[in-house]
Amino acid sequence: MSALSGLNPEQRKAVEYTDGPVLIFAGAGSGKTKVLTHKIAYLIEQKVVPPGNILAVTFTNKAAQELRSRVVDFVGLAGSAVQVGTFHSICARILRREIPVLGFTRQFTIYDEEDQRNLLKKIISDRSMVIEGITPKSLLSKISLLKNKMVEPTDFRARPGSYFEKQVEYLYPLYQAALQAANAVDFDDLLIFPLRIFSQYPEVLRKYQAQYRYVLIDEYQDTNRPQFLFVEMLGHKHQNVCVVGDDDQSIYSWRGADIENILRFDSVFQKCAVFKLEQNYRSTNTILKAASAVVANNLQRAQKQLWSQKEDGEAITRIDSDNEYDEANRIVSSIQHEIRQHKRKFKDFTILYRTNAQTRVLEEVLRRNSIVYTIVGGVRFYERKEVKDLLAYLHLLSNPKDDINLKRIINLPPRGIGKTTLKRLEEFALERKVSIFEALSYLDFLELSKRALRVLENFRDLIGRIQQLREALSLDEWSRVVVDEIEIRPYYKEKGGEEARQRLANIDEFLNDISDFCSKTETPDLETYLANVSLSTSIDTWEDEKNAVSLMTLHSAKGLEFPVVMICGINQGLLPLMRDTTDQALEEERRLFYVGLTRAREKVYLSWSQTRSVAGETQYSTPSMFLGEIPDELVQQSDVLEGVVSYRRSRQHRRPAVQKATSEKPETGSTVSLQAGKSVAHKIFGIGVILEVNGSGQNARLKIRFRTEGIKTIIAKYVRPV
Repeated sequence: MSALSGLNPEQRKAVEYTDGPVLIFAGAGSGKTKVLTHKIAYLIEQKVVPPGNILAVTFTNKAAQELRSRVVDFVGLAGSAVQVGTFHSICARILRREIPVLGFTRQFTIYDEEDQRNLLKKIISDRSMVIEGITPKSLLSKISLLKNKMVEPTDFRARPGSYFEKQVEYLYPLYQAALQAANAVDFDDLLIFPLRIFSQYPEVLRKYQAQYRYVLIDEYQDTNRPQFLFVEMLGHKHQNVCVVGDDDQSIYSWRGADIENILRFDSVFQKCAVFKLEQNYRSTNTILKAASAVVANNLQRAQKQLWSQKEDGEAITRIDSDNEYDEANRIVSSIQHEIRQHKRKFKDFTILYRTNAQTRVLEEVLRRNSIVYTIVGGVRFYERKEVKDLLAYLHLLSNPKDDINLKRIINLPPRGIGKTTLKRLEEFALERKVSIFEALSYLDFLELSKRALRVLENFRDLIGRIQQLREALSLDEWSRVVVDEIEIRPYYKEKGGEEARQRLANIDEFLNDISDFCSKTETPDLETYLANVSLSTSIDTWEDEKNAVSLMTLHSAKGLEFPVVMICGINQGLLPLMRDTTDQALEEERRLFYVGLTRAREKVYLSWSQTRSVAGETQYSTPSMFLGEIPDELVQQSDVLEGVVSYRRSRQHRRPAVQKATSEKPETGSTVSLQAGKSVAHKIFGIGVILEVNGSGQNARLKIRFRTEGIKTIIAKYVRPV
């Protein structure tokens, strides 16, 4: 199939142009992923550049996986050589090779938000600082914003009289120094450090300019200054840069994104070709007319007009309600009406809102009406306590300088290392200017009880023993050995109860996750796995096939689409959220509403309420100005509800649970004889006797008593009968 097949005229022009920089304004639903896929295929098909010299950058792992899959489907195995990833993952790959010149090791840890907060709290505590009315989260937000603006720790100066900025001025350099001491980086460093290396070591920049001879960037309207400089530096020599985006969907200024990057791209990459993709393939014309009418009120935008060959479709339904409970009831009744009248499923709906606080009432009413829902952006799998604990062990085993993760697990499961012992160990490490784990090598110099010294020595030996095994075992098997050695399962089994059972199930699922990573990765290693986990998002792990109504913020909905979109809380002061009264802030709030409207394929519901509870008090409100910007002829008042309709599916009409069919066949071969009482051999632990078998086939878990190593749990495929 030709790389030009199936394209409309404007898409074809954008794909065919390969003689320099390209700016593609791709409106919502205009097929930008298709254009990116076909352009990459065209570059390969026309031999403009070899696949291995193409770099495609997206903003989410989910988008990267989709683009990579489409390219491979289109051009075959040659497409797998194309480098595809997010800005953070691409920069992390570069740093794994180049970061030693900045004084880090290649085994650096990527700190998530919780790790960053814990590090800052430690800095504040170590200096006995009392900071009133300021949270570590707000301090880190300011530090992140400074990093996005490329302000170095030693360059920031507080404004006179600003207590908050004075604390930032003092803590920012200490925070950055503490990261380096821990051999750790935060998400912003992932973007900044490659730029520092490129600037200080031009030969490294030339190497990557030669490697990435054609660079394509998706969602360019959301780039911040470091990302802009990354693109500019890589593309400066060859000028083969293609950026795709929509200024009308720029909604991330609060985390440093600069809409000017796309609006002024042609002033940075001169002689660039500009293409506008205005044909929408997602939404009805009614939805497009409404969205266009709203966003046209913004002054800071490139002129464009979305259109569709689809029919006008249904009018947009406006729901006026008394309060947030009435609003939630009316939304739920509208869902039930759509299901009855149009045979829709739960997964056809998404409910969007401006702030996460709005979910409480929605969830209550959805549960009361037996509607299955899922919250996108809630507690991710990797943020669950027991999973975070296991990740902390793996981070420490990869990077022993990581004090934050060591402190998390040094006494988990409880091994008798109390707060007093840990505090003395920390003070000793600070005096010696070494990491806490390194301090464990000097136990003879610590003034602690014999019991305290013994448990610290046991912990040090445990970590050392597991580290030695890492070289001899695959990541898959080694991770299971880690879980056994730290004895986390017996700890939760002894606690008992439903919560403990859930935690045990999550531990098993965590090991399954590592197995999946190993099976899908050509050369799996611990550091790559940990980087993938650190850079994953709630969208990446969202199960879009699950039959449930999706609840998410308007920001989280970016890049998604649904048959029916319901936007709630469209009240003045909530949407737009009036934290900042500048024209730029108002225009971004309008773009956010535009993003919500254009997620819909067939139907849009917009709701607001006359009163809302704020901090326990009832406050009167007015409809959002954005509602008034939609032409009256495109809107109908809700005729589903004159009052609250209670609809519950009766028990006899509920569908029975569907058991998933399996195509797996019983394993055959040597594993069949692995039964309790049988002797087996393992390449590291030697000869042992099976005590217990859980599961079947090659993935069965065997509890084995080895002659010299004691009891271990081993996957069947890693042993052989003797």
